[in-house]
Amino acid sequence: MKHTLTLVRKSDSDAVYRAANVDAGKVTLNKISCFMPLVLPSDAEKFPLYKNIESRVSLPIAYRTRQCDTITVLQATLFAWRLGVKNAPEKPRWIVIGFQTEKTGDETKNPAIFDHANLKNMYVTLNSTRYPAVDYNLSFANQQFSRVYGDASLFGVKYFGMDELITGSNISPVDYKIYFLFLLLT
Repeated sequence: MKHTLTLVRKSDSDAVYRAANVDAGKVTLNKISCFMPLVLPSDAEKFPLYKNIESRVSLPIAYRTRQCDTITVLQATLFAWRLGVKNAPEKPRWIVIGFQTEKTGDETKNPAIFDHANLKNMYVTLNSTRYPAVDYNLSFANQQFSRVYGDASLFGVKYFGMDELITGSNISPVDYKIYFLFLLLT
């Protein structure tokens, strides 16, 4: 089987976080490892699988793809952004949205921290279906963000289909508001 790993990022300045009085940083990748799990079929599936292998039948194997798009938005109360799926045979399952202000190209600002940018509501329309179906109506100043926090904290449960005790984010609502604000639209 052929496997492809593509890494795309912008400059080192968008990947490094450093103190203000330290020299500019640089990212160097020396080694990349890709773990491929070994899947063993059950006894009931072995025989049909071996028959397909002997007859050289092509077996479709699906992988999850990830795509990152960014846009610079001037201060506005409303804007539209057309997203497209690039060369993917599957439809998007998750749309993760985060906002950052004045962090591009500045190593002294942590690119892992997102900003709430006074967001009040947002939604995505995908093939005439609106996500989420009901508005978020957020107000960070008034501590009204429990619904978006709940969606983000349950992402691991929904994505991996595992128990919340195992995949829980362990991020408190206060930390989520300050450091990790991102929105998940499903």
